[in-house]
Amino acid sequence: MLETARNFKTVRQLQRKVRVFQKGAQNAMELLKEGRLSAPYQTPFAILHDTQVYKLRRYVHEGDTPRKDNAPVILLVPPLMVASEVYDISPELSAVAWMVAQGLDVWLTDFGAPEHQEGGMDRTLDDHILAISDSIDRIRSATGKDVHLIGYSQGGMFAYQCAAYRKSEGILSLVTFGSPVNLHRNLPNIKESVAQQVIQRGSKVLTKPLEYMDGLTGAMSSTGFKLMSGTKELQQIMGFFKVLHDREALEKRERQRRFLGGEGFVAWPGPALRKFVDEMVVNNRMISGGVVINGRSVTLADIYCPVLYFVGSRDEFGRPASVRAIRNAALNASLYEIELKAGHFGLVVGSKALKITWPTVYEWTHWIEGKGKEPNFNPENIEHEQTEDHTPREGFMGNLYDAATEMFDGVWNRLGNVSLETSEMIDVLRWQLPRIAQIWKLQESGLNISLSSALTEQSQAIPEATFFLWEGNAFTYKQAEYRVNQILSGLINAGVKPGMYVGIYMNNHPDFLTTLAALNRMNAVAVLLNAESRGFSFKQALMTGQVRMLIADKEHLDGLSDNLGLEKIWILGADDETKLPEGLISFDPYIEQDLDKFESPFPLNAGRSEDLAMLIFTSGTTGMPKAVKVTNRRWCMASLATAAAATLTTRDTVYCCLPLYHSSGLMIVVGGALIGGSRLALAPRFSVSSFWGDVRRYGVSVVGYVGEMCRYLINAPETPNEKNHSIRLFMGNGMQKHVWEDVMERFHPEKILEFYASTEGNVALVNLSGEKIGSVGRPMYDPGRIQLIRFNPETQQLIISSKGRAMPCETNETGLLVARIDDKHPAGKFDGYMDPSATASKILRDLFKDGDAWFSTGDLMRMDEDGDYWFVDRIGDTFRWKGENVSTEMVGEIISQLPFVAAATSYGVLLPGREGRVGVVCLEIKPDEIFDGKALFKHVEQNLTKAARPRVVRLVSRMETTGTLKFVKSRLRDEGIDPYRISDPLYLYDVETQSYVPMTPADYPAKID
Repeated sequence: MLETARNFKTVRQLQRKVRVFQKGAQNAMELLKEGRLSAPYQTPFAILHDTQVYKLRRYVHEGDTPRKDNAPVILLVPPLMVASEVYDISPELSAVAWMVAQGLDVWLTDFGAPEHQEGGMDRTLDDHILAISDSIDRIRSATGKDVHLIGYSQGGMFAYQCAAYRKSEGILSLVTFGSPVNLHRNLPNIKESVAQQVIQRGSKVLTKPLEYMDGLTGAMSSTGFKLMSGTKELQQIMGFFKVLHDREALEKRERQRRFLGGEGFVAWPGPALRKFVDEMVVNNRMISGGVVINGRSVTLADIYCPVLYFVGSRDEFGRPASVRAIRNAALNASLYEIELKAGHFGLVVGSKALKITWPTVYEWTHWIEGKGKEPNFNPENIEHEQTEDHTPREGFMGNLYDAATEMFDGVWNRLGNVSLETSEMIDVLRWQLPRIAQIWKLQESGLNISLSSALTEQSQAIPEATFFLWEGNAFTYKQAEYRVNQILSGLINAGVKPGMYVGIYMNNHPDFLTTLAALNRMNAVAVLLNAESRGFSFKQALMTGQVRMLIADKEHLDGLSDNLGLEKIWILGADDETKLPEGLISFDPYIEQDLDKFESPFPLNAGRSEDLAMLIFTSGTTGMPKAVKVTNRRWCMASLATAAAATLTTRDTVYCCLPLYHSSGLMIVVGGALIGGSRLALAPRFSVSSFWGDVRRYGVSVVGYVGEMCRYLINAPETPNEKNHSIRLFMGNGMQKHVWEDVMERFHPEKILEFYASTEGNVALVNLSGEKIGSVGRPMYDPGRIQLIRFNPETQQLIISSKGRAMPCETNETGLLVARIDDKHPAGKFDGYMDPSATASKILRDLFKDGDAWFSTGDLMRMDEDGDYWFVDRIGDTFRWKGENVSTEMVGEIISQLPFVAAATSYGVLLPGREGRVGVVCLEIKPDEIFDGKALFKHVEQNLTKAARPRVVRLVSRMETTGTLKFVKSRLRDEGIDPYRISDPLYLYDVETQSYVPMTPADYPAKID
């Protein structure tokens, strides 16, 4: 009997298995034949706007779920390669259906399937961001309400960029799920510095294939997702076979199965893919700033609305560190984080999403609008169940996993560090050696080189790459080239011919550079006039520069008239409302609108290396302007040397807030950027208040500085913008040692690249390593041409040997820096001044042998044991007191270290009845600080020799500087220290009180000693 029962049970089990198999086979056959078991599912919606790029959906409320009056309006943004149905996969998993059921007003920007739409595979990244922006405008018009912008994965990246592009206009809040911001933090188990090199090197392998690809197909995207989620994919397959016999269960899973099986993935258009790889992955501009959208440069610091971002602790696509980087980018937004124990897909789809994610979003929208309580930002704290995803690693296998991961991290990062060193060598081989070779080639005469031909070459090599960034707008190399040719047509139509001297009198503006390039293109000479000069000094510059014609901007109308002795004065950019003084002519009507029909009567880009390209004026901080001749060779050498020393490439954005009429701005910053194929972010002027905003907006990696510029940055209060910035390098000249130290400590760039270059001469030094803080480094080429010779600052004469020759300095001995003039070497050529007498005054002859010629820099330096040079002072600034030479540069630098001092400059003043000059220091005091005479006395006693201690202190409200932020000493020196003539407070060095005490008229000059 028992045996019969057992047999009967076995038969029944077998029958059940057969039925299960039959149902499974039937379901499988139907799937193979029809492809699906149930009808397609979608939450009902209406299409309110339809274009080739996107459709704007508004989901329909039916039955018992009417849209609530005054309900929050939400706009959903899908990722680029995932279908819009990611928010609406199936009735049981639909975020859309759930939110509609709560009465929310739900909209969606549907990008469709590009591969099935006309022109779809030609879409750019900008097209998608502008589509979202357009959606917001249309929703606001339809509802009269601002929106909550919600994006998943790359859709969240789009949401961030759109909000920044709009400066949050019309956006109440942002919500993102697993959306990376720092793509370099998305590589597993790798340092960010190593990741940057790995990504940049790897991108070179992809560059060519991407150029020829129409894009990534949906099948490629689906395959990539499955490969990245191998375990989950296997679970899906096993789960499918387990319920193959259960039609009801299959129907419930069908939408999700089909979505993940391939229907949920759409193509990624080629142009959008290429920009994403270049801008977001390689150059990482989401975190650094400088994403160009619709010709405008954008930074996430321009997001001002509240942001709620979801982090998946098990997310392989948007790793937590990468997603959390929004903290370092959206500096002006209120940020809220929710971390879920979920993968990338599970953040928005699945039971956890419906239990946590979307209810939290619902609460968030109501809280933001003041209609509900604050959401729980730690929602997983209320979970008690343990899912299979949450199983902790325990025992032997868990320890083995941890040990293996730690070992992998160590090996990976050690290899990465080697990669960093290797990559530097690769950069040298790829970028620097060709530039250095070009420098050496410049010794040849007749080379066809110039600024304008360099721009033409870049416009042909990288036409669509961004060149100018100006006031938030971006212009490509191709557009810059076109603008140059426009200006060129105007110059020719206005009567300019090759060889003419044409003045440029403009503020910083892209048209300053395009006008310069246009003159250079036709082999005319551009005379770069100081934009701040007026009156007699301006007329003197016009005469010295032999200017026949002048082109100016409308901001300089007050300094222009028809009595300047010029043939023609044109105003560029004068509109119909601009009232021009008599004798001034609008330049714009001369510009050809159709360049295809314009032909130049002169050869273009025909400039040779020895041809005069421009005149740059120099007067330092004293004297009248002197016109320095700059040939094409000179400009190219300076620009090539800068690009090589700073390792400038197409990945860099170089920030220029220096005057373009000055050699540092034009030849180092602009020239280096152009030769490097870099982006040039141009500012109207240096401004502390706008500096860090510009760095964020443009994604600046290299900053050009000069003189005291960086002192103003470190004296300014700290701001959030200066943290986690993208600057790798400050490059320029004139940074004092303590400012250098403060910049490194506070702003943490990789290094500071300090140059020394004489505007009028043939000397170039650079501190390449940045290790010796304060040093101007070593000669960039041919060190044998550079010499320090003994010099007497008091007599302003060389110290000559018994044989009548100059005497080289010993190690660490201060002397005059000179450089041999050698026409056979490119670096030895000396262009000189327009004024032959000024040129002759700079040339020293027969120094070491009969017939030799040396350029005198006028600067005193010393050279240390390693061959590095250190600036000491200008000849005219060094003075003698009590039998000792005093370096004003050293005195000013030491006193500037005091915490209450904003700026300090030192100089010597002649006193009646005294031998030599008395030391004076002029101080600007920091806001909210007061002058401390005792602290200053103690500081100079400890750090300066007796002769170098300033005898008098003069306080000024604001230190006068040149256009290049160098202190103007000439006026201070000429005014002296007579209390009857000077209204500024004066303080006297007083040994008795161990302080600097107020100086009275009775003290002058009796108590000055």
